[in-house]
Amino acid sequence: MKLITLLALFMFSFASFSEEKGVAGFDPKTDIIADNYDAGPFLMYDCKEKHWVCVMEEFYKDCEDKRKREIASVNETKHSCAPIGSFPTKKSCFQRQLFLTTHNHGDRFCIKDEWKSKAEDP
Repeated sequence: MKLITLLALFMFSFASFSEEKGVAGFDPKTDIIADNYDAGPFLMYDCKEKHWVCVMEEFYKDCEDKRKREIASVNETKHSCAPIGSFPTKKSCFQRQLFLTTHNHGDRFCIKDEWKSKAEDP
């Protein structure tokens, strides 16, 4: 009886460790990371909340569209977000996010180009 229980426990643990838990596809239990984002393979920087985030393509496209509108607007000095790039999987996006976070990458890409040049002039 103990042998059967041990064998069943071993098979259960092997099955749970062998599967990749939602790294490639959408899993609502783990991929709804905020009220305004779902996790995905597209890296962007949220300039308002000041953090890196890997999002689904729709959020990335929204960021690109917002940035185009903000470039045309002369009232604002900063962008609301910065679309950085796409990755083959969420895991590779998370790895790049971790790299950028741990190396304290700046957020200069949030400042509009005309304001960057004004800051550099003496």
